[in-house]
Amino acid sequence: MPEPAEGPTTAPPDSAEAAPTETVLSPRHRALTIGLTLSVTVVAFLWLGVTTVLPKVASELDGLSLFGWAFTGFMLANMVGTVLAGRLADRTGAVRPYLIAFAVFTAGCAAAAVAPNWPVLLAARAAQGFGVGGVLTLVYLSVGRAYPERLRAKMLALVASCWTLPALIGPVLLGRLADSTDWRIVFAVFIPAVPIAAVLTLPGLRGLGPSGAGADGADGADGADGADGADGADGGPSGGGRLWATLALAIGVGALMAGLDAREPLYLVPLVLVGLAITIPVLRRLLPPGTLRLRRGLPSAVAVRGLVSVAYYGSEAFFPLTMTTVYGLSSTQAGLALAVGAITWVGGAWLQARFDERGGDRGRRMRVMAGFVLLVAGLGLLVATVAVHPALPVALAAVGWGVGGLGMGLVYPSVTTLALGQAKAGEEGAASAGLQLSETLSVALMTGLSGAVLAFGVSAGWEEATSFAAVFGIAVLASLAGIGTGARTLAAKAG
Repeated sequence: MPEPAEGPTTAPPDSAEAAPTETVLSPRHRALTIGLTLSVTVVAFLWLGVTTVLPKVASELDGLSLFGWAFTGFMLANMVGTVLAGRLADRTGAVRPYLIAFAVFTAGCAAAAVAPNWPVLLAARAAQGFGVGGVLTLVYLSVGRAYPERLRAKMLALVASCWTLPALIGPVLLGRLADSTDWRIVFAVFIPAVPIAAVLTLPGLRGLGPSGAGADGADGADGADGADGADGADGGPSGGGRLWATLALAIGVGALMAGLDAREPLYLVPLVLVGLAITIPVLRRLLPPGTLRLRRGLPSAVAVRGLVSVAYYGSEAFFPLTMTTVYGLSSTQAGLALAVGAITWVGGAWLQARFDERGGDRGRRMRVMAGFVLLVAGLGLLVATVAVHPALPVALAAVGWGVGGLGMGLVYPSVTTLALGQAKAGEEGAASAGLQLSETLSVALMTGLSGAVLAFGVSAGWEEATSFAAVFGIAVLASLAGIGTGARTLAAKAG
């Protein structure tokens, strides 16, 4: 599940110690705890549940040719919102960026609910992504600053659990709502929850002022007074430098995806070249050194996080569209099929936790590789089923998706733990930032590329099933690459 861009660890002086009997629901924390968990739950339902509704939206608004941008724009804006909210929180405190993030999120939901055409819907999705990135950043920052150290792990576990229910029932619930009423209602239902979350959260945020010099903020290890653009401990930019680098990255990836969508050489070639010229150098600055070269240890672990995101999240964006387009399922039925992967993901994560309890670090790298093998098997079955869909039942596609979900459940927590465990002392936040950037960017690239593949298939006269099989085939290739990269997720021992 999505993680903070960088985990803040500095608590205010008056919360340095917690009474032995104090909990996250004790009187002084209760309202903030409920507000933060409600904030996460709201954005999680939109992030995970709207996927099953978007095929119907795209069909009605004539947006199938640019379907991938509903996810690419969301993820790029999410990336910018994450960094900007953290930077603003370091300068002004948590209240202002929290209000801005939720205001933009609400505006995005309202705009989507009344969108007259697909371009307006895409702009609304970008606003939602920006708001989600900002809200989640402020949630994790608040955990680090408002709760004493003894309670932070419990609060982080509670926040993480807020993603489980939306993942399991969100696609089905929102799909059913779209089928029984109107898809516009799906976006409108999020709006009333925002003021409730804000009323509960804001009193606790008011005590979280700007970070001092050296305090850990949500967007970097530097405080508000840190030097903009100075290199951080990980060799990458920090503070204002990270913000500008992230904006440049969003522009570069956007140009790259626009070029692939253009398909006309007159536009395709210059846009792709400009996109690559911007994206690759910025990535070298933002990701841990050696990530693009798959250096052993932390860099390869960060790369694995991107590859598994390409394979699973990238497929997830197009799985409901496949179910409704190729198999003619309703949004509710597509949501049920999508939920199969969520259930098996939870099962895989539970297995990984059990293995960790028994053996700790031992075998974690092998579980990463085994998870990718399951992804290859599951997504491969999905490719075969979709490619010859008249001959094979849709249930096989759901089975393949479930096998892939099991693999994701093994890979995701394993590689995250491997990466953070190899980060140098004091650089855990930078490692977390690298993991999240790798994930967000990979999903943006995969959804953009998949949309371009579908558009190319239409222009080339392919059958719809062939185009979707090609999309899932890209995910299979990413999973195959993940097996080899997973073997490099532990640094070589000296001597």
